Formats: sequence, structure tokens, C-alpha cells
Amino acid sequence: MRVERRLTLNAGREAVWAVLKDPDAYPALLPHLERWEPVTEGPPRVGSRYTVEWQIGGIPVGGVVEVVEFDTARDLAWISITGVTQRGRFRLRDAGPGRTAVTFRLAYHSDGGLLGLIADRIAARQVGRSLSQSLKNLQRMVES
Repeated sequence: MRVERRLTLNAGREAVWAVLKDPDAYPALLPHLERWEPVTEGPPRVGSRYTVEWQIGGIPVGGVVEVVEFDTARDLAWISITGVTQRGRFRLRDAGPGRTAVTFRLAYHSDGGLLGLIADRIAARQVGRSLSQSLKNLQRMVES
């Protein structure tokens, strides 16, 4: 299942990137995030790993994710190494002077054949709301 939300912010890409590149900002940025802890040492970069856990409904889901793209003020993407199969991406693009178009995309897949597919479809609505709220949180963080 793939869910995507977009929002244009009244802030330059560097200001938006300052929030997205900081894993310590993620608890305030991502609703339902219960845990985002580094597994690897050092600053965020390609290859950095994090233990991640979201609360979806009453169920904690997550695992270890690895950063696979870290293009300054452009793209930040991760994939799951363990746990629920997922791929997340923030994409930043210019949207005029002092404005940034942000796309937040999350693709995920639950095991379990038909039951997993049904669970993914049911979760899509909540995941979409969570992505929208994440972008609103980002907007609040960079425009204030």
C-alpha cells in the first residue's frame, strides 16, 4: 500500500531541511511515533539506522529502518531492515521564492496474504491522516 500527502510551506528548502535532517525532531513531527532511536552512531547520513515504533490503532508496529537517501535540502528516504516492510520518503522542491513543496510518501506491506492486504487497506486511512498531520506539524515548525 502506498500513501502520499503534499503541502506547500512558506519557508525555503534549507529551513525545512533543518527540521527533517534532525532525528530528534521526529517525535514532535510524526504523530503516533512512539520510538525513533539511533542504532548507529554519528550524524544522520546514508546508512544510519534507527529503531522505529508507531502506534497504529492499539498495535505497536515498527522495526529497524535504514536511511537510503540523504540529499541535502532535497530527499530523505528510508527502508525497513526488520519488522513491517516499509519505505518512507520526504521530497523537497522549490515552489517559488521562499516556498517549498513537500511530499511525504509511505509505502508499506503487511505479511499475511489476503488478511495482510485487508489490514493494509484498513490502515491506509489512518496512515493518510498521520502523513497529513506530519506535514501540518512540519509547517508549524518551520513557519513559526
